Amino acid sequence: MSDEPRALPPAPREFDRRPDDRSSDPRQSGEMPFLEHLEALRRVLFQSALACIACAFAGWWVAPRVLEDAIHRTIGHAVVLAPLEALNERVKLSLVIGAYLALPVILHRVWSFVVPGLFRRERRWIPGMVAASYVLFALGAWASYGYVVPLVIRVLSGFMTPSMQSQIRLTELLGFVYNMALACGVVFQLPLVCMTLTAIGVVTPGFLLRQWRIAIVAVFLVTALITPGDVVTAQLVMGVPMTALYFVSVGLSWLVARRRRERETPAGEEFDHV
Repeated sequence: MSDEPRALPPAPREFDRRPDDRSSDPRQSGEMPFLEHLEALRRVLFQSALACIACAFAGWWVAPRVLEDAIHRTIGHAVVLAPLEALNERVKLSLVIGAYLALPVILHRVWSFVVPGLFRRERRWIPGMVAASYVLFALGAWASYGYVVPLVIRVLSGFMTPSMQSQIRLTELLGFVYNMALACGVVFQLPLVCMTLTAIGVVTPGFLLRQWRIAIVAVFLVTALITPGDVVTAQLVMGVPMTALYFVSVGLSWLVARRRRERETPAGEEFDHV
């Protein structure tokens, strides 16, 4: 055996490195220092705030039309008891409309901030989930605005006697509309939640269907918590559609479970018993 020293292999060039190689230099490893993370987060928050302010100007132009439509749909006329009340409510509504219009921009900026830390699989399904959640929330808010709130107010006004006169304050009316829209928007996330839990294997359609009694009790418990005040009529109006929404969620969960089984079953396995 020769005693000559063995030559060391040449150092790998930059393009020869494997993706799992790590370096203590954050410029080579791709790791961002903590202060740069904070700076990136500051930019995301600043850009999101600018988007909200810009969309709030559009909301300021739309707000009077929304106010008139909301009042005509519900009580016909509203009472203003303070000099600044109409201005304050228009500003609030402009901010609400602006925040909703700016939400796609905010979600895009947040996505650009968190995407470097996600796995490839997460990068595929998170955008679809966020888009579906956005659409479902919009549908829930619209259902509240066009159906739930007018129906609840119409039913409650039926308990008035001829000697009673309705004088509902603008602030109270809009607060009720905001709360009901938020509640319906959250409730409409139920199909997405059931489909996601089924896709990751936490629940099965059979389990959801067997728990229908518990689900109905939970539905009315949740509606009692999310509806403003102690309005039983609002709980009933929201509870019945929410129960139907639960069974729709079970059907969507069954479709997700079926697709998952087809994806996990090998192509030739169905011929094993032939």
